[in-house]
Amino acid sequence: MLFVLLLPITLLGQQNIEIGGFAGFANYQGDLAPKNIEISETKVSFGGFIRYHLTDKVKIRANGYLGFISGSDFNDKNGTYRDRGWSFESKLFEASLMGEYHPLGRSRSGETGIFRRQISPYVFAGVGMVNADPTVSVTLPEDEGLFPEKGFEPTHLVIPYGIGVRADLLEFVSLGFEGGYRLTFDDYLDGVKENGVSNRDLYFFVGATLSVFFGSIEAYDFVK
Repeated sequence: MLFVLLLPITLLGQQNIEIGGFAGFANYQGDLAPKNIEISETKVSFGGFIRYHLTDKVKIRANGYLGFISGSDFNDKNGTYRDRGWSFESKLFEASLMGEYHPLGRSRSGETGIFRRQISPYVFAGVGMVNADPTVSVTLPEDEGLFPEKGFEPTHLVIPYGIGVRADLLEFVSLGFEGGYRLTFDDYLDGVKENGVSNRDLYFFVGATLSVFFGSIEAYDFVK
């Protein structure tokens, strides 16, 4: 309880912290995606993050995301899997920790302490966990009872990586856009493994970010 009461004061005292949100889209690649990425199956995704500025070029970020993915054999218009007729839908809950490298990053204030605008591309990579909740549907009677598969596990280790760009156009507000893949080490995002054709599923998030800084811009001088 004491931590909760002191949190606003602590955040206001940390001038190298920003809190933000993410809104965009999600898609996946796996057993029920005949193409590498099936654009027609793109769904929405949302999230939030806390970013800590270690230096002008290096940041770390904790994230929480909610995304929706789906896939269907019926997208395989000229292939054999269309006749199989499987499809799925799933929610994804991801918690991850990432590092960012901003090669063009610089202090957000000049020598006089006055805010200066900048646009900074970056790359990111990290580690996280994702919880999937797939529901698989079948059309052929002989396929009924296959799902959920024996040994299904809903939680998986993921490696997020990607690129982005951020624009510091206002003193306390930053806008951004990023896209990144999530490499998994399992094959259960779509609920299909033992009866599937791929060895590993992956998914991606792409969208816009909006974040707010805490404290005065002059405080950024100490991390230059």
